[in-house]
Amino acid sequence: MTDQFIKIILNITALCSMLAGLFGMLFCFPFLWSTKMEALVSAGFPFIAGSILFGSGLLTRGIIIRNKC
Repeated sequence: MTDQFIKIILNITALCSMLAGLFGMLFCFPFLWSTKMEALVSAGFPFIAGSILFGSGLLTRGIIIRNKC
């Protein structure tokens, strides 16, 4: 495997991670406006997990792009 192939695989994986995180955050967003504590807690944890997934994908893409220059 060449370096270019590994960068393509990492880029695709980072994009998939960002899409999964975005989907998780958007799916849980309406439940964060609830007045029930159970709904807030059950929507808060996936929202945080989605933001971590999105952030890690964004950082990975930034590192890959920085190394191309």
